[in-house]
Amino acid sequence: MKIISLKSQQWEQYRRPVLNFVKRYDPCGLKSNYSWLFKVKKHHLHHHGTSIQLAFWEGKIIGLAAVSDYGTTQSTFIVAPRFLKTQIPVNLYTSLIDELGVCYTKIHYDDKQKIKFALQAGLVCFAYLKGEQDDIYLWFGGGHWHTTDITEKEA
Repeated sequence: MKIISLKSQQWEQYRRPVLNFVKRYDPCGLKSNYSWLFKVKKHHLHHHGTSIQLAFWEGKIIGLAAVSDYGTTQSTFIVAPRFLKTQIPVNLYTSLIDELGVCYTKIHYDDKQKIKFALQAGLVCFAYLKGEQDDIYLWFGGGHWHTTDITEKEA
């Protein structure tokens, strides 16, 4: 397995495979993940707090971690089902934290698998949020996180 951090000059090369991967494996079927990545241009990868990490196995994308604004505005973590029982999700979180220094993500309260991976990667659950349809999400932070990074945006 190999994890790479996409740089702006690589975005056009990987854009189509990334979008196809998200369309195929996004477990929530959230169009927001696809539409957000569809709108990403190579200059967005220069912004502080924006990163896209890809995990490869035998030349194929098997995992994706992407955040904008350190994960406070947008974050997605998708791993091909065949590789969910490996350390790939944990390695993707760790790779993001190593690159950015801090990483945030919100996970649906009953998504036990994603919560487990976040905790194994050293992320800490520090807040919750009630979604639009009364869904409850848990906020996780890793690296040099601080609760005010999230609570100030929601206030």
